[in-house]
Amino acid sequence: MYHLDAQSLDYVLFFLAVVSIIFFFVFWTISILSFIGAKCVLYRKSDLISFDEDLSGVSVIKPLMGVDPLLEENLESHFTMKFPNFELLFCVPDDQDPAINLVQRLQEKYPNVDTRLFIGGKEGIINPMVFNMAPAYENAKYPNIWISTSRIKASSEIILDLACKLNKPNVGIVHQMPFVTDQKGFAASLEKIYFGCALSRCYIALNQLNQACCTGMSYMFKKSVMDDVNGLIYYGKYLAEDFFLTQAIHEKGYRLVLSAFPAQQNVAAPTVRAFKDRMVRWIRLRINMMPFVSGVLEPLHDVLVLSLHSSWAFYHFFGINPYYFFTCHVILICMLDYIHLRNIQGGPLLFSKFQFIYAWVIRELLSTWTFLEAYVKPRTISWGARTYQVKLGGHTTLMRDDMKKCKS
Repeated sequence: MYHLDAQSLDYVLFFLAVVSIIFFFVFWTISILSFIGAKCVLYRKSDLISFDEDLSGVSVIKPLMGVDPLLEENLESHFTMKFPNFELLFCVPDDQDPAINLVQRLQEKYPNVDTRLFIGGKEGIINPMVFNMAPAYENAKYPNIWISTSRIKASSEIILDLACKLNKPNVGIVHQMPFVTDQKGFAASLEKIYFGCALSRCYIALNQLNQACCTGMSYMFKKSVMDDVNGLIYYGKYLAEDFFLTQAIHEKGYRLVLSAFPAQQNVAAPTVRAFKDRMVRWIRLRINMMPFVSGVLEPLHDVLVLSLHSSWAFYHFFGINPYYFFTCHVILICMLDYIHLRNIQGGPLLFSKFQFIYAWVIRELLSTWTFLEAYVKPRTISWGARTYQVKLGGHTTLMRDDMKKCKS
């Protein structure tokens, strides 16, 4: 067995400590940028213009599959928006989908709202959401398209903010940072803390640095810009279509602008299991799209892991007690995350400070577990009743479709 001599071991330890210190300062740079960005961007109405100004019409695409207890509330929030010209394009995968009855009931309730219902998708598309949306995308009558998934709760302020920011010629996409509405329960607290702390930390900072960081749950784009990068349907061969299409638009020189209003995911009765499975699916997608960044760098930036290796590094270089450093570092991040979450929330939280601390610690521990689970089968992704195999680079094939088995 090969053994390092003392000098070689010192070099290795020195290198690892330097890398750890770099990670430490990158983390805090991102955290500070995110903290400032949340203060400067969120809930600011300086970009809003009046309804009298000439704003392009918006085609709102709503991909649906099934019905949950809050779907009617989410859809009705789109019917009640005030905006000069918009249409609602609802998409369901087949004529047996229970969401059809709900859409038709709302169409009868709001006869003055311009709506269309598309049943069935476009064959040959692997991504179920793009499959669903393809007919609506091809038949949208307005130059701006807002993709708003079934969990999103809308408002007049949100559509106006998206449209006003997209009105600038150098802007290709305006997107909402993922967040959640107030719901009771421990799982709901976990979701709010994840989206308002861990995810928003990187999401806001990267957008402040003009990097392509955008999720596909709620974003508005110019159809002409999307068609210039092969159109939405082209990206249906990827399970993470939002990653690839936003990268393509960004590389064309267009800006991706963050909305002043976080996306309000409105989900009934969230569970810890569903939250964990969603995180595993997202990690596996990122690992296949950005293997080194998401497979190596990302877990090393998790709060507990970062605090662990940086406490060793500061002890190695400066002799600082690692136990004190670890404890103080975790407490400091927890305190700042609470303040940051209040900024993202834009008001008081539904849970107490003690409940926040408890859920925050569990969330950080769960984060390490989800990475470990994601590494076990990194190519296999379960989404609903379907199981996919994702190759490095993002290309996806369907392995199993339990939905077809149930129907047959």
